Amino acid sequence: MWSTLLLLAGLAVVGAGIYEAVLQRRLRRAGTRADGLVVRHHRSTGTRGEGVAFTAVVEFTDAQGRSHQFRARTSGVERLPVGGRAPVRYLPGTPGTARVDLTGKRVESIVLPLGAGGLFIAVAIWMLLGGR
Repeated sequence: MWSTLLLLAGLAVVGAGIYEAVLQRRLRRAGTRADGLVVRHHRSTGTRGEGVAFTAVVEFTDAQGRSHQFRARTSGVERLPVGGRAPVRYLPGTPGTARVDLTGKRVESIVLPLGAGGLFIAVAIWMLLGGR
């Protein structure tokens, strides 16, 4: 049973990584650039209260002059201080696709889910093959 759950979780996480990779490619090719401003840091803790992660909340103005806010997909705020500038890229007409346009953040948002999902899948296969 655990192996099946791990396998399904791994596939879901890998799927999220693939979705992010496809979106990042679309953003590079057809995305609109905007200057964002880090307005605050969002603090979150693990499900059992262990570990703290901070993500940047970025505000930007789209091509129609409307203001939008979004939370960066990955944690870490060392290059994104409150009040600092953050390059943003979003698909025209869909500001909900906005992402921080920094190479490290782009790579991290793809590699982490692919790596974690791959690990879940590998452990699930190992368990299914009797490696308990």
